[in-house]
Amino acid sequence: MEIFVEKVIREFGTRDVFEIAERIGVKIVYESWFPVTIGEFDNRNKTICVNLNAGVKLEKIIAHELGHFFAQEFNLNKAEEEKFAREFVEVLID
Repeated sequence: MEIFVEKVIREFGTRDVFEIAERIGVKIVYESWFPVTIGEFDNRNKTICVNLNAGVKLEKIIAHELGHFFAQEFNLNKAEEEKFAREFVEVLID
Protein backbone atom coordinates (compact mmCIF):
# COMPACT_ATOMS: atom_id res chain seq x y z
CA MET A 1 0.00 0.00 0.00
CA GLU A 2 2.80 2.42 0.82
CA ILE A 3 4.18 2.13 -2.69
CA PHE A 4 0.78 2.85 -4.23
CA VAL A 5 0.12 5.88 -1.99
CA GLU A 6 3.60 7.25 -2.63
CA LYS A 7 2.85 6.94 -6.36
CA VAL A 8 -0.36 8.97 -5.85
CA ILE A 9 1.54 11.60 -3.86
CA ARG A 10 4.22 11.86 -6.56
CA GLU A 11 1.63 12.02 -9.34
CA PHE A 12 -0.32 14.85 -7.71
CA GLY A 13 2.57 16.48 -5.85
CA THR A 14 0.61 16.59 -2.59
CA ARG A 15 -0.97 14.70 0.28
CA ASP A 16 -3.80 17.24 0.40
CA VAL A 17 -7.02 15.26 -0.07
CA PHE A 18 -8.96 18.30 -1.26
CA GLU A 19 -6.44 18.99 -4.01
CA ILE A 20 -6.23 15.34 -5.06
CA ALA A 21 -10.03 15.12 -5.29
CA GLU A 22 -10.18 18.28 -7.38
CA ARG A 23 -7.45 17.12 -9.74
CA ILE A 24 -9.12 13.76 -10.42
CA GLY A 25 -12.49 15.42 -10.91
CA VAL A 26 -14.18 14.09 -7.77
CA LYS A 27 -16.75 16.48 -6.32
CA ILE A 28 -17.07 16.72 -2.53
CA VAL A 29 -20.53 17.25 -1.07
CA TYR A 30 -21.24 17.92 2.60
CA GLU A 31 -24.44 16.61 4.20
CA SER A 32 -25.70 15.50 7.59
CA TRP A 33 -27.36 12.20 8.33
CA PHE A 34 -27.64 9.74 11.20
CA PRO A 35 -24.05 8.54 11.59
CA VAL A 36 -24.31 5.00 10.23
CA THR A 37 -21.56 5.84 7.73
CA ILE A 38 -19.02 8.64 7.78
CA GLY A 39 -19.00 9.14 4.05
CA GLU A 40 -19.83 7.58 0.71
CA PHE A 41 -18.22 7.47 -2.70
CA ASP A 42 -20.55 7.46 -5.70
CA ASN A 43 -18.61 6.12 -8.64
CA ARG A 44 -21.30 6.93 -11.21
CA ASN A 45 -21.31 10.63 -10.31
CA LYS A 46 -17.67 10.80 -9.16
CA THR A 47 -18.84 12.30 -5.87
CA ILE A 48 -17.75 11.97 -2.26
CA CYS A 49 -20.51 12.68 0.22
CA VAL A 50 -19.18 13.61 3.66
CA ASN A 51 -21.35 13.11 6.74
CA LEU A 52 -20.89 16.21 8.92
CA ASN A 53 -22.44 14.29 11.86
CA ALA A 54 -19.72 11.63 11.79
CA GLY A 55 -17.43 13.27 14.33
CA VAL A 56 -14.38 12.41 12.23
CA LYS A 57 -11.90 14.84 10.67
CA LEU A 58 -12.98 15.78 7.16
CA GLU A 59 -9.55 14.89 5.75
CA LYS A 60 -9.82 11.33 7.03
CA ILE A 61 -13.31 10.86 5.60
CA ILE A 62 -12.24 12.22 2.22
CA ALA A 63 -9.03 10.17 2.19
CA HIS A 64 -11.04 7.02 2.93
CA GLU A 65 -13.45 7.73 0.10
CA LEU A 66 -10.54 8.54 -2.23
CA GLY A 67 -9.25 5.10 -1.31
CA HIS A 68 -12.48 3.68 -2.73
CA PHE A 69 -11.94 5.73 -5.89
CA PHE A 70 -8.40 4.44 -6.40
CA ALA A 71 -9.38 0.86 -5.46
CA GLN A 72 -11.49 0.68 -8.61
CA GLU A 73 -8.42 -0.03 -10.71
CA PHE A 74 -7.72 -3.26 -8.77
CA ASN A 75 -11.07 -5.07 -9.22
CA LEU A 76 -11.40 -5.91 -5.50
CA ASN A 77 -14.35 -7.46 -3.73
CA LYS A 78 -16.24 -5.33 -1.21
CA ALA A 79 -14.25 -6.49 1.85
CA GLU A 80 -10.91 -6.05 0.07
CA GLU A 81 -11.92 -2.59 -1.16
CA GLU A 82 -12.88 -1.51 2.37
CA LYS A 83 -9.52 -2.72 3.67
CA PHE A 84 -7.78 -0.87 0.82
CA ALA A 85 -9.62 2.37 1.72
CA ARG A 86 -8.70 2.06 5.42
CA GLU A 87 -5.04 1.42 4.60
CA PHE A 88 -5.03 4.29 2.08
CA VAL A 89 -5.95 6.71 4.90
CA GLU A 90 -3.31 5.31 7.22
CA VAL A 91 -0.52 5.82 4.72
CA LEU A 92 -1.73 9.11 3.21
CA ILE A 93 -2.49 11.17 6.32
CA ASP A 94 -1.92 9.26 9.56
